Amino acid sequence: MADLFSHEIRHWALRHKFDLVTYIPSSPSHFDDRGFDPVYELYQDIFSLESVFQKQDADRPQAQKNKLERLKTPQTFQLKVDFRKKDKNMKMLILDDIYTTGRTLLHARAVLEMAGFQNIYTFSLSR
Repeated sequence: MADLFSHEIRHWALRHKFDLVTYIPSSPSHFDDRGFDPVYELYQDIFSLESVFQKQDADRPQAQKNKLERLKTPQTFQLKVDFRKKDKNMKMLILDDIYTTGRTLLHARAVLEMAGFQNIYTFSLSR
């Protein structure tokens, strides 16, 4: 799937500059089941990705939840310890694959905002 959209994503990336680009990671159990991280794989040839978040396993994957269940999903992200020392004024981009309710990106953004980061943008392949 990454190859299908790489040209369009590269074109977008050339028009938008960020100091740091990160991504929504798979939960540990999802990664173990698949053997790869789909969001990382989607963007890794286009952006220099930095791993910022640690994700805890949730009760179920977002794809198995309806809209209300997704909106009620508790926070599952934490910042990696070494990341907290970064420049709080840098322009950051969080990447995800599919934006359904926005819950995942909003949780990731909230963790960054609680740590003092303010210049945060998001990008999803599909909405």
